[in-house]
Amino acid sequence: MKTRNIPGWSKQKSRDLKFAGLFFAATFLMITSSALGQGFKMTQLEVPGNVANSTVPIAVNANDAVVGYGTASSGALVGFLYTGGKYTTINWAGSDNYTRALGINDAGEVVGDWLDSDGVTYHGFTYEKGTYKQYDVGGNVSTSIFGINAAGDFAGAEGNAGEGVLEGFTYIGGKLTEFYASGTDATYAYAINSSNEVVGEYFDSSNVAHGYYRSASGTITELAYPGAAATQCSGINDSGEITGIYTNTSGLTYGFTYVKGKYTSTDFAGTFGVNGKGDYVGYYWGVDGALSGYLASPQAFALSTVKVPGNQQAQIWGVNKSGVTVGDYVNSKGIENGLMISGGKVKNINDPKGTTTNCFGINTAGDIVGLYTDSSGNPHGFEYASGKFKDIPGPAGSIASAAFGINDSGSISGLYVDGSGAGHGFVLTGGKYKALNVPGAQLTLARGINNAGMVTVQWRDSAGYFQASLYNGKKYTTINVPGAAVNQVQGINTAGDIVYFISDPYGVGHGAVKIGTDYYVFDYPKGSNTGAGGINDSKLIVGSYIPTGKTAPEAFQGTE
Repeated sequence: MKTRNIPGWSKQKSRDLKFAGLFFAATFLMITSSALGQGFKMTQLEVPGNVANSTVPIAVNANDAVVGYGTASSGALVGFLYTGGKYTTINWAGSDNYTRALGINDAGEVVGDWLDSDGVTYHGFTYEKGTYKQYDVGGNVSTSIFGINAAGDFAGAEGNAGEGVLEGFTYIGGKLTEFYASGTDATYAYAINSSNEVVGEYFDSSNVAHGYYRSASGTITELAYPGAAATQCSGINDSGEITGIYTNTSGLTYGFTYVKGKYTSTDFAGTFGVNGKGDYVGYYWGVDGALSGYLASPQAFALSTVKVPGNQQAQIWGVNKSGVTVGDYVNSKGIENGLMISGGKVKNINDPKGTTTNCFGINTAGDIVGLYTDSSGNPHGFEYASGKFKDIPGPAGSIASAAFGINDSGSISGLYVDGSGAGHGFVLTGGKYKALNVPGAQLTLARGINNAGMVTVQWRDSAGYFQASLYNGKKYTTINVPGAAVNQVQGINTAGDIVYFISDPYGVGHGAVKIGTDYYVFDYPKGSNTGAGGINDSKLIVGSYIPTGKTAPEAFQGTE
């Protein structure tokens, strides 16, 4: 009989405040003690030649070698091995267009299954250094191998084609042990560690998935994510960290980790295998709802809350080489102010023509750009330099504008709205505007600009999703963050490091940073909806988050 296909394990997709004139506050800044934020280096996994939305990573070893499967352009399901940035196809010769690579140990030995030409019977296999070996439990059964440990022992599932019986099994030291996780419920053993502990899932009589842990002695314990409608356990490392997927009562799936009795959501749609370093693999729903594979490697971020005394909420959007930051806050009287923080002091930056002011960018000289809102609610871009405000209205015919970035040469990036209501990015240099429009975009915003003239561009595609690009003066290059469904790109430093506000498929916000060619996603500890607004040449990151138990944002700063 056919074993259950892995992707189907669990059946699882303004404020209106008046302003009374320009004023300055000499409020002293408060920075709380540093905390380590949860972060991950994100590597997108997409096998070349796979058709869209088909690369599914399943397991990862200590060397970050990943195995999984996907659909080739021929329509065949084939396994893959990813290591050192390169992909190797794993495909059993003679299979019925169906091979899956499902487990890998630290020595690089791979296990999986393939479908016989009869279209019914599965066979397990091992693969090492180009050599395949078949393994079958024996008799009239299908065999799938899902996990392998350092000793080469493995775990899987076998089913009797005639009776519809499906059991989990382990093969340890040459000895086969078959088991059910509960009664005679269909059982899958997905992973095994060096202590011979096993995790997997079983399906009850109502076909609801339940996760389980099996000790080396054979004792089985159900693992259920709190409040979940269904749970599956898919990975376990030698430290006992367990990974899996749960389905909430709305039918949405999330990955999770389970460590020392504590469940933690991974904020990705699916999380499968985990290695000894705590790196894990899985999938997420990306831009336009596309399924994408990922490798997530833990990375600590040292972050500190920036407290503006007397504020109700605060956000920081930009930072220059000297660590001077700009943003906005709402004071205890409910009045919104633009702000600059320098030398531990907060200085209000409020355009006298506006009822509210937001500051977004600052260069080495301390020139600031942002937007103010007039009494009719219309936004206008501005530059603040040498104590004076100047409008940045956009090209002739613009009805609204905003200025987001400024470099040391005084070039400004921003947004303008034309007479038809369409939004366009711009770069203003020497008094001349250059419009930026990503081909096919409904809306384009030019966010940050560095000294090389590189511009980060946020744009909305035809389906309404925000994507990110980098404009080098001639072409746009996509720079979407792995793990993000919505990419709101923000600031850029001289080296080309870039920060983001991103949202996952379920609308939860996260901060992100691109350093060189590497992407990182992070969250502020004991908070939610983290977003990064600016980064300077020392890689100091600034942004905002919502503290646990509150609804208004607070500012933060910190480093990767």
